[in-house]
Amino acid sequence: MKKYIIWFICFVAGLGLSLSLKAQEDFRKTAPAALPAPKIQLGNYVQNVLPNGLKVIVVENHKLPKVSFQIFVDAPIHLEGEFAGVGDMAGSLLGNGTKTKTKAQLDEAIDFIGANIGSSASGLFGSGLTKHQDKILALMSDMLFNSTFPEEEFEKLKKQTLSGLADAKEKPEAIASNVSSVVRYGKNHPYGELTTEETVNKITVEQCRKYYQTYFKPNISYLIIVGDITPAAALAKATQYFGKWQKGTVAKTAFTVPVPPKPTQVDLVNRDGSVQSVIDITYPVQLKLSQPDYLAVIVMNTLLGTDFTSRLTQNLREDKAYTYGVGSNLSPDLEVGYFTASGSFRNSVTDSALVEFMNEFKRMRDTKASTEELNRIKAVMAGNFAMGLERPQTIARFALYTARYGLPQDYYRTYLERLSKITAEDVQAAAQKYLLPEDAHIVVVGSQDDVAEKLKAFGPLTIMTAMATP
Repeated sequence: MKKYIIWFICFVAGLGLSLSLKAQEDFRKTAPAALPAPKIQLGNYVQNVLPNGLKVIVVENHKLPKVSFQIFVDAPIHLEGEFAGVGDMAGSLLGNGTKTKTKAQLDEAIDFIGANIGSSASGLFGSGLTKHQDKILALMSDMLFNSTFPEEEFEKLKKQTLSGLADAKEKPEAIASNVSSVVRYGKNHPYGELTTEETVNKITVEQCRKYYQTYFKPNISYLIIVGDITPAAALAKATQYFGKWQKGTVAKTAFTVPVPPKPTQVDLVNRDGSVQSVIDITYPVQLKLSQPDYLAVIVMNTLLGTDFTSRLTQNLREDKAYTYGVGSNLSPDLEVGYFTASGSFRNSVTDSALVEFMNEFKRMRDTKASTEELNRIKAVMAGNFAMGLERPQTIARFALYTARYGLPQDYYRTYLERLSKITAEDVQAAAQKYLLPEDAHIVVVGSQDDVAEKLKAFGPLTIMTAMATP
Protein backbone atom coordinates (compact mmCIF):
# COMPACT_ATOMS: atom_id res chain seq x y z
CA MET A 1 0.00 0.00 0.00
CA LYS A 2 2.82 2.36 0.94
CA LYS A 3 4.58 1.70 -2.38
CA TYR A 4 1.33 2.40 -4.24
CA ILE A 5 0.89 5.76 -2.48
CA ILE A 6 4.48 6.76 -3.30
CA TRP A 7 3.97 5.70 -6.95
CA PHE A 8 0.71 7.67 -7.16
CA ILE A 9 2.34 10.80 -5.72
CA CYS A 10 5.21 10.51 -8.21
CA PHE A 11 2.74 9.97 -11.06
CA VAL A 12 0.73 13.06 -10.17
CA ALA A 13 3.90 15.12 -9.76
CA GLY A 14 5.19 13.88 -13.13
CA LEU A 15 1.86 14.59 -14.80
CA GLY A 16 1.87 18.09 -13.33
CA LEU A 17 5.42 18.70 -14.55
CA SER A 18 4.52 17.41 -18.01
CA LEU A 19 1.49 19.68 -18.21
CA SER A 20 3.58 22.59 -16.96
CA LEU A 21 6.24 22.00 -19.62
CA LYS A 22 3.57 21.69 -22.31
CA ALA A 23 2.01 24.95 -21.16
CA GLN A 24 5.42 26.62 -21.35
CA GLU A 25 5.95 25.29 -24.87
CA ASP A 26 2.52 26.55 -25.94
CA PHE A 27 3.32 29.91 -24.35
CA ARG A 28 6.59 30.19 -26.27
CA LYS A 29 4.87 29.49 -29.58
CA THR A 30 2.84 32.68 -29.29
CA ALA A 31 4.65 36.00 -29.30
CA PRO A 32 3.40 38.40 -26.62
CA ALA A 33 1.35 41.35 -27.84
CA ALA A 34 3.45 44.44 -28.42
CA LEU A 35 3.09 47.21 -25.88
CA PRO A 36 2.46 50.78 -27.03
CA ALA A 37 5.69 52.57 -28.01
CA PRO A 38 6.91 54.71 -25.08
CA LYS A 39 7.15 58.45 -25.45
CA ILE A 40 10.66 59.88 -25.47
CA GLN A 41 11.37 62.88 -23.24
CA LEU A 42 14.13 64.87 -24.90
CA GLY A 43 13.24 68.40 -23.91
CA ASN A 44 12.20 71.12 -26.30
CA TYR A 45 14.57 72.61 -28.85
CA VAL A 46 14.65 76.37 -28.35
CA GLN A 47 16.12 78.21 -31.33
CA ASN A 48 17.35 81.77 -31.70
CA VAL A 49 19.54 83.64 -34.16
CA LEU A 50 22.14 86.22 -33.12
CA PRO A 51 22.52 89.45 -35.13
CA ASN A 52 25.65 88.01 -36.79
CA GLY A 53 23.62 85.05 -38.11
CA LEU A 54 24.81 82.42 -35.61
CA LYS A 55 21.95 79.98 -35.02
CA VAL A 56 21.68 79.05 -31.34
CA ILE A 57 19.90 75.81 -30.39
CA VAL A 58 19.32 75.00 -26.72
CA VAL A 59 18.21 71.68 -25.21
CA GLU A 60 17.49 72.12 -21.50
CA ASN A 61 18.27 69.10 -19.29
CA HIS A 62 18.85 69.47 -15.54
CA LYS A 63 19.36 65.78 -14.67
CA LEU A 64 23.09 66.32 -14.15
CA PRO A 65 25.11 69.48 -13.41
CA LYS A 66 26.78 69.32 -16.82
CA VAL A 67 26.56 71.30 -20.04
CA SER A 68 27.99 70.89 -23.53
CA PHE A 69 28.65 73.43 -26.28
CA GLN A 70 29.14 72.62 -29.95
CA ILE A 71 29.97 75.09 -32.69
CA PHE A 72 29.17 73.45 -36.01
CA VAL A 73 30.45 75.24 -39.12
CA ASP A 74 28.15 74.15 -41.93
CA ALA A 75 30.60 74.87 -44.74
CA PRO A 76 29.31 74.17 -48.26
CA ILE A 77 30.93 71.24 -50.03
CA HIS A 78 34.01 72.34 -51.96
CA LEU A 79 37.13 70.98 -53.61
CA GLU A 80 40.45 71.50 -51.83
CA GLY A 81 42.37 70.56 -54.97
CA GLU A 82 46.15 70.44 -54.65
CA PHE A 83 45.79 71.20 -50.93
CA ALA A 84 43.42 68.31 -50.13
CA GLY A 85 43.47 67.77 -46.37
CA VAL A 86 43.90 71.45 -45.48
CA GLY A 87 40.50 71.64 -43.76
CA ASP A 88 41.30 68.86 -41.31
CA MET A 89 44.69 70.36 -40.50
CA ALA A 90 43.26 73.86 -40.06
CA GLY A 91 40.56 72.56 -37.74
CA SER A 92 43.04 70.66 -35.59
CA LEU A 93 45.35 73.68 -35.33
CA LEU A 94 42.59 75.84 -33.83
CA GLY A 95 43.15 74.16 -30.49
CA ASN A 96 46.94 74.13 -30.65
CA GLY A 97 47.80 77.62 -29.49
CA THR A 98 46.32 81.12 -29.22
CA LYS A 99 47.60 84.68 -28.70
CA THR A 100 47.39 84.18 -24.93
CA LYS A 101 48.15 80.47 -24.44
CA THR A 102 50.43 77.78 -25.88
CA LYS A 103 49.05 74.33 -26.59
CA ALA A 104 50.51 73.10 -23.30
CA GLN A 105 48.81 75.92 -21.41
CA LEU A 106 45.49 75.23 -23.14
CA ASP A 107 45.74 71.54 -22.28
CA GLU A 108 46.57 72.39 -18.65
CA ALA A 109 43.62 74.80 -18.35
CA ILE A 110 41.24 72.20 -19.81
CA ASP A 111 42.52 69.42 -17.53
CA PHE A 112 42.36 71.67 -14.44
CA ILE A 113 38.57 72.01 -14.72
CA GLY A 114 38.03 68.44 -15.92
CA ALA A 115 36.56 69.60 -19.22
CA ASN A 116 36.65 68.13 -22.70
CA ILE A 117 37.41 70.62 -25.49
CA GLY A 118 38.43 69.87 -29.06
CA SER A 119 38.42 71.33 -32.55
CA SER A 120 38.04 70.03 -36.09
CA ALA A 121 37.36 71.17 -39.64
CA SER A 122 33.67 71.49 -38.74
CA GLY A 123 34.10 73.56 -35.56
CA LEU A 124 34.64 73.12 -31.83
CA PHE A 125 33.16 71.08 -29.01
CA GLY A 126 33.37 71.62 -25.26
CA SER A 127 31.72 69.99 -22.25
CA GLY A 128 32.08 69.94 -18.50
CA LEU A 129 30.45 70.82 -15.19
CA THR A 130 27.91 73.62 -15.22
CA LYS A 131 29.92 75.62 -12.68
CA HIS A 132 32.80 75.76 -15.18
CA GLN A 133 30.72 76.86 -18.17
CA ASP A 134 32.27 80.34 -18.35
CA LYS A 135 35.78 78.92 -18.30
CA ILE A 136 34.86 76.42 -21.02
CA LEU A 137 33.33 79.12 -23.20
CA ALA A 138 36.28 81.44 -22.60
CA LEU A 139 38.69 78.74 -23.80
CA MET A 140 36.53 77.89 -26.82
CA SER A 141 36.16 81.51 -27.88
CA ASP A 142 39.91 82.05 -27.40
CA MET A 143 40.57 79.15 -29.79
CA LEU A 144 37.98 80.41 -32.25
CA PHE A 145 39.08 84.04 -32.40
CA ASN A 146 42.74 84.06 -31.35
CA SER A 147 44.32 80.94 -32.81
CA THR A 148 47.88 81.63 -33.96
CA PHE A 149 48.28 78.45 -36.04
CA PRO A 150 51.76 77.93 -34.54
CA GLU A 151 54.37 76.69 -37.00
CA GLU A 152 55.86 74.12 -34.61
CA GLU A 153 52.44 72.55 -33.97
CA PHE A 154 51.74 72.59 -37.71
CA GLU A 155 54.92 70.63 -38.39
CA LYS A 156 54.01 68.05 -35.74
CA LEU A 157 50.52 67.69 -37.20
CA LYS A 158 51.92 67.38 -40.71
CA LYS A 159 54.26 64.56 -39.65
CA GLN A 160 51.39 62.77 -37.91
CA THR A 161 49.22 63.12 -41.02
CA LEU A 162 51.94 61.79 -43.32
CA SER A 163 52.59 58.91 -40.93
CA GLY A 164 48.90 58.02 -40.97
CA LEU A 165 48.80 58.09 -44.76
CA ALA A 166 51.88 55.85 -44.99
CA ASP A 167 50.29 53.40 -42.57
CA ALA A 168 47.02 53.39 -44.54
CA LYS A 169 48.89 52.35 -47.69
CA GLU A 170 49.58 48.99 -46.08
CA LYS A 171 46.00 48.35 -44.98
CA PRO A 172 43.72 46.77 -47.60
CA GLU A 173 40.62 48.11 -45.83
CA ALA A 174 41.92 51.68 -46.13
CA ILE A 175 42.82 51.12 -49.79
CA ALA A 176 39.33 49.79 -50.49
CA SER A 177 37.75 52.76 -48.71
CA ASN A 178 39.77 55.26 -50.77
CA VAL A 179 39.06 53.57 -54.09
CA SER A 180 35.37 53.28 -53.19
CA SER A 181 35.16 57.02 -52.51
CA VAL A 182 36.70 57.88 -55.87
CA VAL A 183 34.65 55.48 -58.00
CA ARG A 184 31.43 56.23 -56.10
CA TYR A 185 31.61 60.04 -56.42
CA GLY A 186 34.28 60.75 -59.02
CA LYS A 187 37.52 62.73 -58.55
CA ASN A 188 35.78 65.98 -59.45
CA HIS A 189 33.32 65.77 -56.56
CA PRO A 190 34.37 66.87 -53.04
CA TYR A 191 33.36 63.50 -51.56
CA GLY A 192 35.64 61.73 -54.05
CA GLU A 193 38.67 63.90 -53.25
CA LEU A 194 41.49 62.18 -51.36
CA THR A 195 44.17 63.50 -49.04
CA THR A 196 47.56 62.19 -50.25
CA GLU A 197 51.19 62.62 -49.28
CA GLU A 198 51.59 64.95 -52.25
CA THR A 199 48.72 67.24 -51.21
CA VAL A 200 49.78 67.30 -47.54
CA ASN A 201 53.33 68.29 -48.49
CA LYS A 202 51.92 71.31 -50.34
CA ILE A 203 49.88 72.53 -47.37
CA THR A 204 51.32 75.49 -45.45
CA VAL A 205 50.30 77.32 -42.28
CA GLU A 206 49.09 80.14 -44.51
CA GLN A 207 46.79 77.74 -46.36
CA CYS A 208 45.33 76.67 -42.99
CA ARG A 209 44.71 80.30 -42.03
CA LYS A 210 43.06 80.89 -45.38
CA TYR A 211 40.72 77.94 -44.85
CA TYR A 212 39.72 79.29 -41.44
CA GLN A 213 39.17 82.81 -42.79
CA THR A 214 37.07 81.50 -45.68
CA TYR A 215 34.71 79.09 -43.92
CA PHE A 216 34.55 79.89 -40.20
CA LYS A 217 31.67 82.36 -40.38
CA PRO A 218 28.78 82.67 -37.89
CA ASN A 219 26.10 83.07 -40.55
CA ILE A 220 26.67 79.48 -41.77
CA SER A 221 27.21 78.07 -38.27
CA TYR A 222 25.25 76.63 -35.36
CA LEU A 223 25.86 76.79 -31.62
CA ILE A 224 24.20 73.81 -29.93
CA ILE A 225 23.97 73.98 -26.14
CA VAL A 226 22.75 70.94 -24.20
CA GLY A 227 22.41 70.38 -20.49
CA ASP A 228 21.99 72.15 -17.17
CA ILE A 229 21.19 75.63 -18.45
CA THR A 230 18.07 77.62 -19.24
CA PRO A 231 17.37 78.95 -22.75
CA ALA A 232 17.61 82.53 -21.53
CA ALA A 233 20.96 81.95 -19.85
CA ALA A 234 22.24 80.05 -22.89
CA LEU A 235 21.31 82.89 -25.24
CA ALA A 236 23.07 85.37 -22.95
CA LYS A 237 26.23 83.22 -22.94
CA ALA A 238 26.08 82.84 -26.73
CA THR A 239 25.88 86.62 -27.12
CA GLN A 240 28.64 87.25 -24.59
CA TYR A 241 31.19 84.86 -26.07
CA PHE A 242 30.28 84.65 -29.76
CA GLY A 243 28.31 87.81 -30.49
CA LYS A 244 31.42 89.61 -31.78
CA TRP A 245 32.09 86.93 -34.39
CA GLN A 246 32.04 88.72 -37.74
CA LYS A 247 29.78 87.35 -40.43
CA GLY A 248 30.81 87.09 -44.08
CA THR A 249 29.91 85.72 -47.49
CA VAL A 250 30.75 82.08 -48.19
CA ALA A 251 30.64 81.05 -51.83
CA LYS A 252 28.82 77.89 -52.89
CA THR A 253 29.75 75.72 -55.85
CA ALA A 254 27.34 73.45 -57.70
CA PHE A 255 28.56 69.93 -58.45
CA THR A 256 27.13 67.23 -60.67
CA VAL A 257 25.20 64.74 -58.55
CA PRO A 258 26.87 61.30 -58.70
CA VAL A 259 24.73 58.40 -59.93
CA PRO A 260 25.14 54.60 -59.72
CA PRO A 261 26.96 52.96 -62.65
CA LYS A 262 25.10 51.07 -65.33
CA PRO A 263 25.88 48.18 -65.42
CA THR A 264 27.77 47.06 -62.30
CA GLN A 265 31.52 47.71 -62.56
CA VAL A 266 34.35 45.81 -60.89
CA ASP A 267 37.62 47.47 -59.76
CA LEU A 268 40.38 45.16 -58.55
CA VAL A 269 43.36 46.60 -56.67
CA ASN A 270 46.17 44.06 -56.93
CA ARG A 271 48.15 43.22 -53.79
CA ASP A 272 50.58 40.43 -54.54
CA GLY A 273 50.63 37.81 -51.84
CA SER A 274 47.33 38.76 -50.23
CA VAL A 275 45.58 35.71 -48.79
CA GLN A 276 42.33 37.61 -48.35
CA SER A 277 40.20 39.87 -50.52
CA VAL A 278 38.52 42.98 -49.15
CA ILE A 279 35.18 43.45 -50.91
CA ASP A 280 33.23 46.71 -50.93
CA ILE A 281 29.98 46.92 -52.91
CA THR A 282 29.00 50.58 -53.09
CA TYR A 283 27.14 53.32 -54.95
CA PRO A 284 25.72 56.83 -54.28
CA VAL A 285 22.11 57.24 -53.15
CA GLN A 286 19.77 60.17 -52.69
CA LEU A 287 18.78 59.78 -49.05
CA LYS A 288 17.94 62.47 -46.50
CA LEU A 289 16.61 62.31 -42.94
CA SER A 290 13.59 64.33 -44.02
CA GLN A 291 12.41 61.74 -46.57
CA PRO A 292 9.19 59.94 -45.56
CA ASP A 293 10.76 56.51 -46.19
CA TYR A 294 13.99 57.19 -44.27
CA LEU A 295 13.13 55.12 -41.19
CA ALA A 296 11.97 52.18 -43.31
CA VAL A 297 15.29 52.37 -45.18
CA ILE A 298 17.25 52.17 -41.93
CA VAL A 299 15.15 49.23 -40.68
CA MET A 300 15.80 47.48 -44.00
CA ASN A 301 19.55 48.05 -43.81
CA THR A 302 19.73 47.01 -40.15
CA LEU A 303 18.06 43.73 -41.09
CA LEU A 304 20.39 43.35 -44.06
CA GLY A 305 23.76 44.03 -42.50
CA THR A 306 24.05 46.33 -39.47
CA ASP A 307 23.14 44.09 -36.54
CA PHE A 308 25.06 40.93 -35.56
CA THR A 309 21.91 38.91 -36.26
CA SER A 310 21.54 40.48 -39.72
CA ARG A 311 21.12 38.41 -42.85
CA LEU A 312 24.59 39.10 -44.24
CA THR A 313 26.24 38.02 -40.98
CA GLN A 314 24.08 34.93 -40.62
CA ASN A 315 24.80 33.89 -44.20
CA LEU A 316 28.43 34.82 -44.83
CA ARG A 317 29.80 34.31 -41.32
CA GLU A 318 27.59 31.90 -39.42
CA ASP A 319 26.41 29.64 -42.26
CA LYS A 320 29.18 29.78 -44.90
CA ALA A 321 32.11 30.69 -42.58
CA TYR A 322 33.57 32.90 -45.32
CA THR A 323 34.53 35.76 -43.00
CA TYR A 324 34.83 36.96 -39.41
CA GLY A 325 32.88 40.12 -40.08
CA VAL A 326 30.58 41.55 -42.73
CA GLY A 327 28.11 44.43 -42.81
CA SER A 328 26.31 47.13 -44.73
CA ASN A 329 25.57 50.82 -44.32
CA LEU A 330 23.13 53.27 -45.86
CA SER A 331 24.26 56.80 -45.03
CA PRO A 332 22.07 59.90 -45.54
CA ASP A 333 23.48 63.27 -46.57
CA LEU A 334 22.18 66.70 -47.56
CA GLU A 335 24.10 66.47 -50.84
CA VAL A 336 24.40 62.77 -51.71
CA GLY A 337 24.50 59.70 -49.49
CA TYR A 338 25.86 56.23 -50.16
CA PHE A 339 25.33 52.52 -49.73
CA THR A 340 28.13 50.10 -48.90
CA ALA A 341 28.33 46.39 -48.06
CA SER A 342 31.77 45.03 -47.21
CA GLY A 343 33.92 42.39 -45.58
CA SER A 344 37.20 40.44 -45.86
CA PHE A 345 37.17 36.95 -47.38
CA ARG A 346 39.54 34.13 -48.23
CA ASN A 347 40.75 34.30 -51.83
CA SER A 348 39.22 30.93 -52.61
CA VAL A 349 35.71 32.17 -51.73
CA THR A 350 35.87 35.74 -53.08
CA ASP A 351 33.51 35.01 -55.94
CA SER A 352 31.28 32.84 -53.76
CA ALA A 353 31.01 35.66 -51.24
CA LEU A 354 29.95 38.07 -53.99
CA VAL A 355 27.28 35.63 -55.12
CA GLU A 356 25.90 35.51 -51.56
CA PHE A 357 25.96 39.31 -51.28
CA MET A 358 23.87 39.56 -54.44
CA ASN A 359 21.56 36.79 -53.27
CA GLU A 360 20.83 38.64 -50.04
CA PHE A 361 20.19 41.91 -51.88
CA LYS A 362 17.72 40.17 -54.20
CA ARG A 363 16.08 38.24 -51.36
CA MET A 364 15.53 41.50 -49.51
CA ARG A 365 13.92 43.00 -52.60
CA ASP A 366 11.86 40.00 -53.67
CA THR A 367 10.44 38.73 -50.36
CA LYS A 368 8.94 40.28 -47.25
CA ALA A 369 10.68 40.03 -43.89
CA SER A 370 9.04 37.66 -41.43
CA THR A 371 7.23 39.07 -38.42
CA GLU A 372 9.86 37.54 -36.13
CA GLU A 373 12.73 39.14 -38.07
CA LEU A 374 11.07 42.52 -38.21
CA ASN A 375 10.19 42.58 -34.51
CA ARG A 376 13.70 41.53 -33.54
CA ILE A 377 15.38 44.23 -35.63
CA LYS A 378 13.01 46.93 -34.42
CA ALA A 379 13.73 45.88 -30.82
CA VAL A 380 17.47 46.19 -31.48
CA MET A 381 17.03 49.65 -33.00
CA ALA A 382 14.82 50.79 -30.12
CA GLY A 383 17.43 49.60 -27.60
CA ASN A 384 20.29 51.34 -29.41
CA PHE A 385 18.26 54.54 -29.60
CA ALA A 386 17.53 54.45 -25.87
CA MET A 387 21.19 53.86 -24.96
CA GLY A 388 22.30 56.74 -27.18
CA LEU A 389 20.12 59.14 -25.19
CA GLU A 390 22.52 58.80 -22.25
CA ARG A 391 25.14 60.88 -24.11
CA PRO A 392 24.75 64.67 -24.38
CA GLN A 393 26.47 64.51 -27.78
CA THR A 394 23.53 62.45 -29.05
CA ILE A 395 21.02 65.08 -27.94
CA ALA A 396 23.17 67.79 -29.53
CA ARG A 397 23.28 65.83 -32.77
CA PHE A 398 19.50 65.42 -32.76
CA ALA A 399 19.06 69.15 -32.26
CA LEU A 400 21.48 69.94 -35.09
CA TYR A 401 19.84 67.47 -37.48
CA THR A 402 16.41 68.90 -36.66
CA ALA A 403 17.61 72.36 -37.71
CA ARG A 404 19.76 71.37 -40.71
CA TYR A 405 17.29 68.96 -42.27
CA GLY A 406 14.19 70.99 -41.41
CA LEU A 407 12.70 68.14 -39.37
CA PRO A 408 9.54 68.45 -37.26
CA GLN A 409 10.21 69.55 -33.68
CA ASP A 410 8.98 66.19 -32.36
CA TYR A 411 10.93 64.09 -34.91
CA TYR A 412 13.05 62.26 -32.33
CA ARG A 413 10.45 62.27 -29.54
CA THR A 414 8.19 60.22 -31.81
CA TYR A 415 10.99 57.98 -33.10
CA LEU A 416 9.91 54.82 -31.26
CA GLU A 417 6.28 55.34 -32.18
CA ARG A 418 7.13 55.68 -35.87
CA LEU A 419 9.53 52.74 -35.67
CA SER A 420 6.80 50.48 -34.25
CA LYS A 421 4.60 51.24 -37.28
CA ILE A 422 7.14 50.14 -39.92
CA THR A 423 5.73 47.12 -41.78
CA ALA A 424 7.24 44.33 -43.84
CA GLU A 425 5.77 46.03 -46.91
CA ASP A 426 7.61 49.27 -46.02
CA VAL A 427 10.89 47.39 -45.68
CA GLN A 428 10.48 45.59 -49.00
CA ALA A 429 9.61 48.85 -50.77
CA ALA A 430 12.79 50.42 -49.34
CA ALA A 431 14.85 47.46 -50.55
CA GLN A 432 13.40 47.69 -54.03
CA LYS A 433 14.26 51.39 -54.21
CA TYR A 434 17.71 51.49 -52.56
CA LEU A 435 19.32 48.06 -53.11
CA LEU A 436 20.85 48.09 -56.60
CA PRO A 437 22.86 44.90 -57.23
CA GLU A 438 22.74 45.55 -60.99
CA ASP A 439 24.05 49.13 -60.67
CA ALA A 440 26.95 49.04 -58.22
CA HIS A 441 30.68 49.49 -57.96
CA ILE A 442 32.36 46.31 -56.73
CA VAL A 443 35.77 47.22 -55.30
CA VAL A 444 38.08 44.33 -54.44
CA VAL A 445 41.54 44.59 -52.90
CA GLY A 446 43.40 41.29 -53.24
CA SER A 447 45.65 39.04 -55.28
CA GLN A 448 45.11 39.45 -59.02
CA ASP A 449 46.44 35.95 -59.73
CA ASP A 450 43.91 34.37 -57.37
CA VAL A 451 40.70 36.31 -58.03
CA ALA A 452 40.82 38.31 -61.28
CA GLU A 453 39.33 35.67 -63.58
CA LYS A 454 36.53 34.90 -61.11
CA LEU A 455 35.56 38.58 -60.86
CA LYS A 456 34.88 38.96 -64.58
CA ALA A 457 31.55 37.21 -64.10
CA PHE A 458 30.23 40.20 -62.10
CA GLY A 459 30.86 43.02 -64.57
CA PRO A 460 33.50 44.85 -66.63
CA LEU A 461 36.81 44.49 -64.77
CA THR A 462 39.46 47.18 -64.24
CA ILE A 463 42.75 46.17 -62.58
CA MET A 464 45.10 48.61 -60.83
CA THR A 465 48.10 48.24 -58.54
CA ALA A 466 48.05 49.21 -54.89
CA MET A 467 50.69 51.89 -55.54
CA ALA A 468 48.60 53.40 -58.35
CA THR A 469 45.35 53.68 -56.40
CA PRO A 470 43.73 57.12 -56.34
